[in-house]
Amino acid sequence: MFKRILFATDFSPHAEIAKRFAMRLAQADDKQLWAMTVVEIWQEPLSEADEPPIVSPEAWERELEKEKQAVEREEERLLSQNVAEMEAEGIQVHKMVREGDPVEEIVTAAKEIDADLIVLGSHSRRNIWDIEMGNTAARVAKKAPCPVLIVSHRPPHPGLVHERILFATDFSPHAEEAFKVALTLAKETQGHLYLVSVIEPGEEIPMLPGFAVEAPDDEVVELEAELRADVEAKVRRKLEVLVEQAQRAGVETEIVIRHGHIAKEIRKAAVDIEADMIVMGTHSRRSLWDKLLGNTAQNVAQHASCPVLLVSHNS
Repeated sequence: MFKRILFATDFSPHAEIAKRFAMRLAQADDKQLWAMTVVEIWQEPLSEADEPPIVSPEAWERELEKEKQAVEREEERLLSQNVAEMEAEGIQVHKMVREGDPVEEIVTAAKEIDADLIVLGSHSRRNIWDIEMGNTAARVAKKAPCPVLIVSHRPPHPGLVHERILFATDFSPHAEEAFKVALTLAKETQGHLYLVSVIEPGEEIPMLPGFAVEAPDDEVVELEAELRADVEAKVRRKLEVLVEQAQRAGVETEIVIRHGHIAKEIRKAAVDIEADMIVMGTHSRRSLWDKLLGNTAQNVAQHASCPVLLVSHNS
C-alpha cells in the first residue's frame, strides 16, 4: 500500500523507534524511502536583548552563522549514519536535509516526492516548543497530503505486524478517509479489523443548561437507560454499514462500542484487544471540544501503546 515513504527524524528516542518501522515498511524492491531531518535555527536579534549589546551586529551575525554551520554538520552526520544503516538492509533510500519550520518542511517534502506515507516519532527533542506550538507530529498529520504514521517510544513494540488493526471513528469525513486506509491495510495484511466508536456522556443524555437531578428516581433511571440504548443502537447501525463494506472486501471485523472520554477509551480499547496499530482521522466532528480540551488524534498519538496512523480528509 505504501511505496513512497518519507521518514522524518530529529534523532530523539521516539524517532529511533519510528526509524525501525520505516525501515520494515520499505523493505521491498518496489518501495523507496526518503530519510530527512530539518535544521531549526533560533535567532535572537540584538535589538531584542535585555541589555545593550557588547558586540557589533556583524560579529553577532558571524557567531550565528558559525552556530548554524555546526548544527548542520551534526545533523548531516547523524542522518548519514541512519542512511548507511538503511542501505545496509538493502533499502533504497534518499537523504534530505532542510532548514526551517519542521512542520512546513516535512509537509513540503512529502508533496515534492509524492509520498504515500510519512513516518515520525510521537515526541520531539523540542519539548518546550511542542508545548507552546502544539505537537509537531500532530501538526504534520493535519497538513500532510498523505497518511502519517506516528510511533511512540513505548517499547517493546511487537514489530511490524498488522494482525489487529483498531479503526476509531466518529463518522466524520476524516474518519471516512481513515476507514478506506484501514480497510486496505487489513486486506493486504490479512489482518482483523476492530471498528471502535466512543459515545460521550453528553451524547447519551443531553441536558439543558442549569438542569440537574439531585436524586434520580426509578423513572429517571429507566429514561437514562432508554436514551443510552437508543444512542448505542444508532451508533451500532452506522458501524454495521462499515462491517458490510469490510465483509465484501474479505476482511474480518468486530464492533466495539465504548462510553466515556474519547481519547482515553480509544487507548484503553487498543490495550484490551492488544492492537498492533490504531487508524483514525486527524480531525473529529467535535471541533469546539477538541480546541478546548486538546485534539483527540494528538492525545491518542502521544499516549497510545501502539503506533497510530492518522489520515486527513485531504490525503
